[in-house]
Amino acid sequence: MKKRILGGLFCMSFISAVLLLQTHTIVYAAAVTLTWSYDYSVDPGCNATPAKNCVTGFEYGTTPDGGTTLNKLGNVANPNPVPTTLTNGITASFKQGPPYGSVVYYVRATAVDGNSNPVFSSPALAAPAVVNPGQPQNVAVTSIK
Repeated sequence: MKKRILGGLFCMSFISAVLLLQTHTIVYAAAVTLTWSYDYSVDPGCNATPAKNCVTGFEYGTTPDGGTTLNKLGNVANPNPVPTTLTNGITASFKQGPPYGSVVYYVRATAVDGNSNPVFSSPALAAPAVVNPGQPQNVAVTSIK
């Protein structure tokens, strides 16, 4: 009986250690595509080096508080060649894990000023979207008694 209890405790400790190590791994649940438009006739895209007074691309991410706090997820470059008109269908596709529940995504233009210093537009916010955990995969029956 003692061996069975000790074996069970060891097994539980081992499983706890594995779960603890796995908490540092991010598992993504949802495939997300953000799509937006940008008017390059008003704010020109960069196409020269050094870049000055032009839009370098876009930053996207999540915001928990309506755009005050921005949690950057990535960047999107300007289309190539750089447009000079209102451009629709600029996209960012990525996988998103936690936080689960209602998530608000943002996109903002990234640019450089006359001294080549980075500057940003105000964030444009998408309607809230619900992110849920991913569905289990490779479900199989391993034993029936």
